[in-house]
Amino acid sequence: MTRRTADNRVRETSSNKEGTDMIRMTVASLGAATQLMMATGAQAQSLFTLDAAAINALPATTSPQKVTSRPFLQGGDTVSARVSLPANADIPPHPHPVGKVAIVTVLSGDFKVGLGDKFDDAALKTVAPGGVIIFRENDPKHFARTGNGPVELLLVAAPKISIAPAWQAAK
Repeated sequence: MTRRTADNRVRETSSNKEGTDMIRMTVASLGAATQLMMATGAQAQSLFTLDAAAINALPATTSPQKVTSRPFLQGGDTVSARVSLPANADIPPHPHPVGKVAIVTVLSGDFKVGLGDKFDDAALKTVAPGGVIIFRENDPKHFARTGNGPVELLLVAAPKISIAPAWQAAK
């Protein structure tokens, strides 16, 4: 095998050793890539998912107002739960977790919410599915009303310090 030097002269090299080393490195790289792809494939096969029926089968608590909460995270500073509200329900004024900012995403249903210590129809604001409600740590109690169908919410409440500033400044 020949190779050109920096000054453009042709030089003979020991092609067998360099060629063999290059092939070994290529084979080793391909082997490592194959192992990585196989490991990634195995991880993808063990993906854990829940459909609506499986979520509804999770342990839950239900309030007298028929608000059902299925906690995802518990025992720490962050609280997360899937909340199910019945159709045509008025949810009385209640606080969110003390010292926490609560971020509530409306997953489905007709949902209206307002702030205050008393239920006030005029203060209700519609939040469409996909919309987000942010209850800051110093907000008063809040209340809600559902429409003709059930409502599904995703609630995450965490200490103010762990919530990104942009979420805390939202109006």
